[in-house]
Order: sequence, then C-alpha cells, then structure tokens
Amino acid sequence: MRKLAARSLITITAITTAMLAVATAVRSQTNQGTSIEISRPIVQPEKPEISSSKKASFVKMFEDIAIAPNFAPKTIELRGISGGGVETQKTSKRKTTETGECIGFIDSTPDHKITLTKAFRYLKLQVKSSGDTIMLVRGPGGIWCSDDVSDRNPEISGDWLEGTYEVWIGSYEENTSFPYLLQLTEQP
Repeated sequence: MRKLAARSLITITAITTAMLAVATAVRSQTNQGTSIEISRPIVQPEKPEISSSKKASFVKMFEDIAIAPNFAPKTIELRGISGGGVETQKTSKRKTTETGECIGFIDSTPDHKITLTKAFRYLKLQVKSSGDTIMLVRGPGGIWCSDDVSDRNPEISGDWLEGTYEVWIGSYEENTSFPYLLQLTEQP
C-alpha cells in the first residue's frame, strides 16, 4: 500500500516537473531570418491567506507513539489505510492465537509501532472502519491476531507488558484497502 502511494507521488512529481519545464522552455521564432529568443517566466501560485479564526490541519497517518498508563486524552486515535498483499499467517507464523484467527492480508511492514513505557493492567486496541479489517500485533508478550470482534472490525484488550509492539491493520481480502481509526483506550 505504501509502495503504491510512493509510486503515485513520484509519478505526480515527474508530471509536474515536465509541465514546468515545458512552460518555462525557451522558444525560438524566426522573423525574416532573425532568430528571437522568448522565455516565459515561472509564475508562483499565490499563497492562500489563512485567517486567524481557521487553522490549517493535516491528517497524520501511520504514526508511531509511546504511551504510559493514565495517558491523556482518554482515547488516542491513530489513522491509516488497511490492507496489503502479504498473508497474515506468513508474518504471524501461526493460524490462530488466543485472541483470534490469523486471516486476511497485511503490508510487509507494520502500520504502527506502539511503545509502552510501563506495563498496562488494561489496554484496548480497537479498529473502526467501514470495511472488513483484521489486526496483527507482535510484541514482548507474543503474537495476537483479531478479526470481527466489533462488527467486521478487530479488537484486542487485556494486560500488556512494557515494550514496543508492532501493529498491522489488514483487510480480509487481498489488496483491498479501507481507511481506519485505531483507537487506544484504558476504558473497557
């Protein structure tokens, strides 16, 4: 998924660069045997003014975070896009875990890394998406998979050891993707 987005960004950049080169190219015209050079200056687009009553906002995706017990706000939301072309079982190296079956498809690299600076007596990771998503978590205590706990979305909760956890949010079907929110909360 990320590779496809990177390729699209490179393609858009190449097209934009080519368009700028054409727009600023030097043209030659012949006027009764005399060559005249005409160049077109680059015109920068005007920067939009942002009024003080409105803030510019950017959506961060695929974030890595570090948290400790009693974090604020009470619910942390991480964003991303599910899916990939790698079978979840190839990464988890098992068909099932205590929290569910390892099914679906994920990216080759984790979508998020969540570092717990101290152990949690209770922490819940829950995916909210309009599509059929799955979750794989790999960390100090082992590997956990989840699917269809809350409607068609995964959830894993319980006590968690201190350390860094790799989290993949995948899709049930190969190369299918959906925007998602990964919610972290200490509330049951």
